[in-house]
Amino acid sequence: MKKPDPKFFEKEIRCDYLIDERMKKIWAVELEMLQRFDEVCKKHGLTYWAFYGTLLGAVRHQGFVPWDDDIDLAMLRDDYERFQAVAPYEFTDPYFFQNSYTDRIIWPFSKIRDSRTTGIEFRDLKDVNQGIFIDVFPLDSVPGNTEVQADPMFATQMLLWNVVTDPTRVLLEVKQDLLEGKRTMDEIRTLLEISKKDIKERFRIFENAILARFGETEEVNYIMGAFGGSNTMKKEWFEDTVYLPFEYLEVPVPAEYDKVLIRRYGDYQKPVRGGSTHQNIILDPDMSYREYFDRYL
Repeated sequence: MKKPDPKFFEKEIRCDYLIDERMKKIWAVELEMLQRFDEVCKKHGLTYWAFYGTLLGAVRHQGFVPWDDDIDLAMLRDDYERFQAVAPYEFTDPYFFQNSYTDRIIWPFSKIRDSRTTGIEFRDLKDVNQGIFIDVFPLDSVPGNTEVQADPMFATQMLLWNVVTDPTRVLLEVKQDLLEGKRTMDEIRTLLEISKKDIKERFRIFENAILARFGETEEVNYIMGAFGGSNTMKKEWFEDTVYLPFEYLEVPVPAEYDKVLIRRYGDYQKPVRGGSTHQNIILDPDMSYREYFDRYL
């Protein structure tokens, strides 16, 4: 595993933004996890790419976006399912593979965490692993941007996600749909049976519905992004992979990264400084989250 040069940890200014020694240590923790992730993917023949801000950083900065504090990766759904199957056995202490089946959280992506560190997102969940993390997002087949409203399978997937997160509200809504003639009694019965299941079982049903559609469309997206209306991407943009420098490593990116970044950010070459999406998270590269909870929370 490649280690950073001691000079890496020195504070510096990039794009008129000060990066201090503490942030460099956080980056180093994440880069170490990235190397372990890369080893696992190569071992099992899995393809992945830098994504979101990490892709932007690789292309524009040859490393982290200066004001960013995390690593985002993406895989197509078929490889992501294979990854979920092997990851619990590949990421052993001090690392931890966290998804909706291995920990007491429900979200449609995964994290690799370093249990020796602190990356606290939920201050009321002491029993959940909350070390510093990298995110791994599945890319699913989705309808094109103009086809979302007319796509019944997409509507079903959204409904199933709502059954996972708030089944009582969904049942009230669909019962009203029944009264208005928008749903059949059989649909109501099916949703009622699903709602009675354990939350992890409900989540598995949701993921199976996502997986069942994989490969049916020419567009892909992280499913929560699709639900939220973010622009979809052409699956063909991910057919080939190239490597770009990223700090003291190299990361795989889609060969058509320019199209991916334009679709997501528009004029991505112009830096727009903003706070990290994790600015409310407690980050400490020198203390385990368990110790942090015991001392301060």
